[in-house]
Amino acid sequence: MSRRLLWLAGVLLVWPPLAALAAEQQLTLGNQVFRFSVAADPETRRQGLMGQVLAPQTGMLFDFPAGTRPAIWMHNMQISLDLLFVDAGGRIQHVFAEVPPCQQTPCSIYQAREPMRYVLEVPAGTAQALGLKPGDQLDVSQLPPSAPAQ
Repeated sequence: MSRRLLWLAGVLLVWPPLAALAAEQQLTLGNQVFRFSVAADPETRRQGLMGQVLAPQTGMLFDFPAGTRPAIWMHNMQISLDLLFVDAGGRIQHVFAEVPPCQQTPCSIYQAREPMRYVLEVPAGTAQALGLKPGDQLDVSQLPPSAPAQ
């Protein structure tokens, strides 16, 4: 095996693609279908999209245990994001648009005012481009019916 091939194999073992880190779901935002990697356990929620970039119409869906007031920060991020805070019924409760990466601590915290089930992280500008706003209803019927365990 060549040195280059061994190096590549080592990189793939250490830094798996985002799809390998989490399950995947599809949701329609506006009139577009998005593919989301799902972060539903403490480790994948902690890792989030750190160090990742997003292809068009992709994102990360954070699924939180019941009663959680999600708090998101942008430490070690490479890209700006829109953060959509969504309740258990699929209604968008808050949109943090064009949230920049945090280059050094302390980082700003983006937190829900009340318990939320989901936070969707999508490429910056998505909410504006699709006209997404608080009060909009998303179809979350394909997502797991019960919240993940803490």
